[in-house]
Amino acid sequence: MKTLFYAVVLVSLLGLILEGYNHPWTGFAGYQLQNGDFVAAKTLWDWLDLLIVPLVLAIGAFLLDGSRKRSEQEVESDRQKQEILDEFIAYISELLIEKDLFNSTGPNAVREVARTRTLTALRLLDGKRKAQVLQFLYEAKLILANPVIQLNGADFRDALLDEATLSGAELRGVYFSGASIRRANLVGADLRGSDFSRVNFHESNLSNALLVQSTLDRSDLRAATLDNTDFSAVSLNKACMTNAQRAALLHKAGK
Repeated sequence: MKTLFYAVVLVSLLGLILEGYNHPWTGFAGYQLQNGDFVAAKTLWDWLDLLIVPLVLAIGAFLLDGSRKRSEQEVESDRQKQEILDEFIAYISELLIEKDLFNSTGPNAVREVARTRTLTALRLLDGKRKAQVLQFLYEAKLILANPVIQLNGADFRDALLDEATLSGAELRGVYFSGASIRRANLVGADLRGSDFSRVNFHESNLSNALLVQSTLDRSDLRAATLDNTDFSAVSLNKACMTNAQRAALLHKAGK
């Protein structure tokens, strides 16, 4: 809207200037002084010299205003994401304390509500806060074997999980594409059917982890520890691996 306003003002100003050349009293067109001297009409360079300072100031003000608004929007967006995270943690904590979420078994409305709330929160959070959600669930022992909250279908794309501790976690059918999982502890984790496309596993420990039928296309496994990791039916299209790692996988497949 402001851009349109400035455009209308500029066009109107140009129209007035052009019309001013038809009226000698404006001083825009050339005219003759009483002493006989002739004053030439104002040229483009005259107008630039006259308008350059206010034009630069106007453009600067416009750009600063846009930058300020973007900054305010980013701050507000960050505040909203933090509020979603805080509310999620408070809600799950309430279910643990008041609704006995941890000890509930079988088909359970409390568990279903917790799962729905978790999946919804993840869709609204950024990578840093997605990692905080996952670490919170793990430390609350809600995603170990036979998890209290099933995370299949959960959106952890682009999560920042560097140095995360998720040993023995059950994370089956989870979307981790684009995440950073460097120097993480995933020993014995159940990662079957999950999507790890374009994930960086630099120095992460995946020993004894189950990666059956998972997707690791374009992932980086070169510096990862893969002792006894189960890669059965895994997709490794364009994944980065050392020759020793590939040879080990081929050897296991041969068996």
